[in-house]
Amino acid sequence: GPVTPPPPPPATPSLYERLGKREALDAIVDELLGNVLADNRISKLFDKAKKDKDRAKQLHTRLVAELCVVAAGGDECAYDGKSMKEAHKGMNIGAAQWDAFVEDLTIALKTRNVDDALAAELLHSLELKTKADVVGGKGK
Repeated sequence: GPVTPPPPPPATPSLYERLGKREALDAIVDELLGNVLADNRISKLFDKAKKDKDRAKQLHTRLVAELCVVAAGGDECAYDGKSMKEAHKGMNIGAAQWDAFVEDLTIALKTRNVDDALAAELLHSLELKTKADVVGGKGK
């Protein structure tokens, strides 16, 4: 008789799922914002959020949404902010600031006990999907 094909392998969970979904991203972003605001290299980029609770909340929401997008969270992301390019226009963010932000995120991931391999995957994806739009073309 006809040969039944084997069932397809189960879908690999997305990075978003493996990280622990929105709850985990929320905790990571909480940690990240604390790190960023305390980081003299880049804290001035976040001055408005520091002074204004609503902006801080919005920044938190958008960072969670952006990391969700970067981690392939699909429909659960609901990012409603400007494009990364728009949002960072005129901020003159250079490679050094980008690196500082990534460092602060790396520390946040460690603090929240995110597995090193998952953290590396998230950071790699972030770099691929957003670095070119955030860093203002000044040096690499």
